[in-house]
Amino acid sequence: MTKNTDYFKTFCRISKAFGTTLRKEELLDLIVESAISTMGAKAACLFMADEEQGISVPVAQKGLSENYLHAEPMRIEEAIKELMAAGGYLAFKDATEDPRLDHHGAKRAEGIASILAVPVMVESKSIGVLSLYTAEPRDFSEDDIEFLTALAEQGGAAIQHARLFERINKNADLFFNLAYNINTSRDMKKVFHILSAEIGEAFGMKGVSIRLYNPETKMMDMVASYGLSEAFINKGSVSAEKSEVVAQVLRAETVIIEDVSNDPRLQYPQESQREGIVSVLCVPVESRENVIGELRLYSGVKRSFPDHLVKMIKGLAHQGGIAIERERLFNRIRMNTEIFHDFAVSMNETLDIKKILHILSADIAEVFGVKAVSIRLLDEEKKTLELVASYGLSDEYLDKGPISAEESINRALNMRPNVVRDIETDEGVQYREEKRKEGIGAILTVPIHAREDVVGVMRLYSETKRVFTEDEIMLAVALAHQGGLAIQNASMYLTLQQDKQDLEQDIWSHRIWF
Repeated sequence: MTKNTDYFKTFCRISKAFGTTLRKEELLDLIVESAISTMGAKAACLFMADEEQGISVPVAQKGLSENYLHAEPMRIEEAIKELMAAGGYLAFKDATEDPRLDHHGAKRAEGIASILAVPVMVESKSIGVLSLYTAEPRDFSEDDIEFLTALAEQGGAAIQHARLFERINKNADLFFNLAYNINTSRDMKKVFHILSAEIGEAFGMKGVSIRLYNPETKMMDMVASYGLSEAFINKGSVSAEKSEVVAQVLRAETVIIEDVSNDPRLQYPQESQREGIVSVLCVPVESRENVIGELRLYSGVKRSFPDHLVKMIKGLAHQGGIAIERERLFNRIRMNTEIFHDFAVSMNETLDIKKILHILSADIAEVFGVKAVSIRLLDEEKKTLELVASYGLSDEYLDKGPISAEESINRALNMRPNVVRDIETDEGVQYREEKRKEGIGAILTVPIHAREDVVGVMRLYSETKRVFTEDEIMLAVALAHQGGLAIQNASMYLTLQQDKQDLEQDIWSHRIWF
């Protein structure tokens, strides 16, 4: 039987195995065994790169002792570079004396005479080395080299095949676990901590972080992390104004940093290097059409993030955004229900309209997360707005003077809500200096209706510049309307009481009839 026939039968056997098993270990074992039996060698070993440590790791071998394999791991990057520079293979006829090799004594003790090494390729990238060892000195022929190279390619195909299968399972598991956790828990911090840990472990990352954007402070607030030290997490605030990476993410861009040591976009490059971070992937977390945060993956080795990984992480980040939006909607519904319930109870328990409006102002401040709330009613004779209830404002600010024709209040009195996003730049702001001293940054003003008339205004004061959303404005208008109903009910009650008193007096004045 010729060598070519042996080669053919070997490839037929390996091809059949590819079609009958998905286990990478079985395929790699078959490849090293086939190399030994077909080429009449002493041993064979397939080394893979450990990217974290930069050394070779035997993933399949036969014929070598444990002492030899673990005596001195080779630097895999250097070995692969040397292979490629030499034309795609390295042959050592006398491995115990060749100056290109180290540890001659160990090879002699192991009974190794000659070595042939070829690279293992996956998607045009060298990821390992397949080495053949003979017990007798040997000149390797072109057929030997081509055959071992072909076996190495089969090994690369087996690895790639297994990786694709593992990727499918891994992706399915990640999405399933995320969906399960979202549906079984309303604790989003817990969900994100689980997600960050699973991403880190699934993709072999050094660390993972999830941050949400705070539009008031313009900072990225940490909500979950995995694999990162307390020192790195607490290194300082992550600012949208100081970090070009954050600025790009907030523009819905994906950012890849292959080397933190020479990328000027990072806000904390030195702290990242001390943490052992080399490469970073940043993807936006979006809710509806808005970027609300970022998901970051930190690698301890230099790496480029392939498209399939980026798409996967973006998909997980998108699911995270949906989870956040779901939680916000749930909390909004719960808070809206609670505030309307509390307000209805207050209206039923008392007709003291000032007490009702004070309770309403405190509840609104809590629900909207604002500094303060005030409710003023229109004095038509004085053409001023008189304070009837407030929460969160100092006496000094409340006594600053009469409230007259501010543009925002005039708009509200004309049945239109008005937002002052920045008290420093809005031309219609009255008592600007007093507002600055009070720590007010933005104001939402909405009208209070009683029947068809506007009888006053309700104002929400934010400590920082703020853009009130349409949903927030609608809720404030609805609550102001409830306040108007409370005022109307109290007015009707007082009117009935006065009518009753007038009727009693009128009847008493005609007591002679009785």
